[in-house]
Amino acid sequence: MNRRSFLIGTGTILSTAFLDKANWFLRNQNAVVPFFENNEPAQKLYFVKEAENCYEIKLGTPEYGFPELTYRDWLATYEGFELPKGKFINPRDLERLWEDYGMEPDELDLVAAMEYYHDQWAVIDSPFARAHEYLSKMDLFGKDNEKGLKIGDLDFVAPGGPGYSDNCGVFSEDPITASLLQARLIELGHNTSVEIVGGA
Repeated sequence: MNRRSFLIGTGTILSTAFLDKANWFLRNQNAVVPFFENNEPAQKLYFVKEAENCYEIKLGTPEYGFPELTYRDWLATYEGFELPKGKFINPRDLERLWEDYGMEPDELDLVAAMEYYHDQWAVIDSPFARAHEYLSKMDLFGKDNEKGLKIGDLDFVAPGGPGYSDNCGVFSEDPITASLLQARLIELGHNTSVEIVGGA
């Protein structure tokens, strides 16, 4: 886990006055300071309350978002083995389908059992993995040794970390972080809105 906080007073928006405003919106409306009143953001990040003092950040949807795939979809998406529907399957691919996956062609369009691809989806395509990929590439926090008031928290969890081998995502214990993240995204030129879901 990699926990980081926002440095207040170094950007064009993240100031102590903005922090006061963020606290007001959180206390009175359980919301992020609004920035997108007159234009539509290109995408949305959701601070989803999962438990007391636990928010999970998701990109694109506040839902869990696990998809239903056929075995054909699963093979193409996560195994790199494409068998287009309606096309002839050559003998080599037929052999691979049986030898590697124990499957016959007439099983390809059945709904795949979730255990076949859940773990891959969770660390690659899930809303929480996409949020991790999006946010981890940015300079959200400045240098670790910079002095000043540091507020909020984002915990970056990557696959393979101690105790989190099957997990990937970004978490927060403090909902004020949502407004701070929103401000920092705007400072960096990102047309992305942040919304709190759940809690009060």
